[in-house]
Amino acid sequence: MRKMKKGFALGLAATMFLLSACSGQGTASGDQSSAAEDAAAEVSEEAGASGESGASGGDVIKIGCPQPLTGTNALVGDSAVKGAQLAAKEINEAGGILGKQVEVIVYDDQASPEEAVKIATKLIEVDQVDVVVGSLISSCVLSSGQYFDEVQIPCIGTGLSSTWMEQGWEYVFRACPNSGMGMPALAEYMKSMGITKIAIFQGQDDSSASGANDMRAACEDAGIEVLTSETYVEGDTDYSGQIAKILNTNPQAVFTSTFSVTQAPFAKQLRQFGYEGLIFNKETLSVDNIRVAGDAGNGYCFMFPYVTYATIEEIQDPVLKEFNQAFYDEYGEMPYHDCAYRAYDSMMVFKEAIEIAGTTDGEAVKDAILTINDFESLGGTQDFTRGDREGMHIENFKPWIVWNGTQINLEDWLETDAWTEMKATMGL
Repeated sequence: MRKMKKGFALGLAATMFLLSACSGQGTASGDQSSAAEDAAAEVSEEAGASGESGASGGDVIKIGCPQPLTGTNALVGDSAVKGAQLAAKEINEAGGILGKQVEVIVYDDQASPEEAVKIATKLIEVDQVDVVVGSLISSCVLSSGQYFDEVQIPCIGTGLSSTWMEQGWEYVFRACPNSGMGMPALAEYMKSMGITKIAIFQGQDDSSASGANDMRAACEDAGIEVLTSETYVEGDTDYSGQIAKILNTNPQAVFTSTFSVTQAPFAKQLRQFGYEGLIFNKETLSVDNIRVAGDAGNGYCFMFPYVTYATIEEIQDPVLKEFNQAFYDEYGEMPYHDCAYRAYDSMMVFKEAIEIAGTTDGEAVKDAILTINDFESLGGTQDFTRGDREGMHIENFKPWIVWNGTQINLEDWLETDAWTEMKATMGL
């Protein structure tokens, strides 16, 4: 059993105090500090005084799964939960892990870093989970990761930001794309197309800001000028002010780094303002976003290991086809978002690691993950032996473009007449 570190609840209070301060005007009121301390005390009291964590001695392996299940990211979070639960079902039907059944414990983190800290404490002290499939919201992984690291509970996050994997947390991993890894290759594609000037549209959350920063660095290395970077506040629906500023700089291309729900409305508004060129993005577009964007989505380019599909019939990759069929059979729908892939793969990495370790002891599972170098996932072979605690690397990424309502290989598209025509439109 893992021994719970003393002072954990006080650590929660301190972090919530800082989070409250950051969300205000740089200072936290006495009421905010008191609320944070009360929340920590409430969780600690609810957990009891056993001082122990983990279910390694029981008949069930508990896997925490905090995801955004309300608000603008609810459908994306639902996809992640369904992916995790599908993995658990398949594992349990095959006999479990080490002869034990798997239980997925789901919480709604509300895409809130403050809520993520509370949930981390509940998962550790109340639910006594063995491992955690972390949030798709990178800000939530960033705020909660240190707690899983402190108590030696392995966490595989499902967010795309570079930032939370740069904290040096030994027990925090990723089995899905790090969007920052694809930015240099995306910038090189821009360069090869003759693009020398771009504008950036970005959100202010950690994942969006990180993606934009990674692209700025990649553009600098590639000799591409960033003319302007325009931001929006989550929940905004009118981007006309930012678009006007972007187009006034006369960019040859636009790069976007936003939450998934912003992609389609931004594309439609950008096209309405007369922009006809390529839009580069930090991640894939969901099938629903492509449908909502319609023709405005044509020309969205990105580097990513996988994409989602509208039907089983259009899937060529046999591994993704099998997963999507199982998902459809279970839920009567195709995955809304690739977060279903991310959570499923994270669950399966834990299965592999726990079986290698022969136990759910946190340190043993952590060490086992670090030996995995040939795990076949939905996004290709994952290798955790490179010292970065990442399973995916640049060789997992592929170049894509949205064209005529589907996602196809960018290199193939560059050989078509469509690119020849668009080059003229972009002034290249």
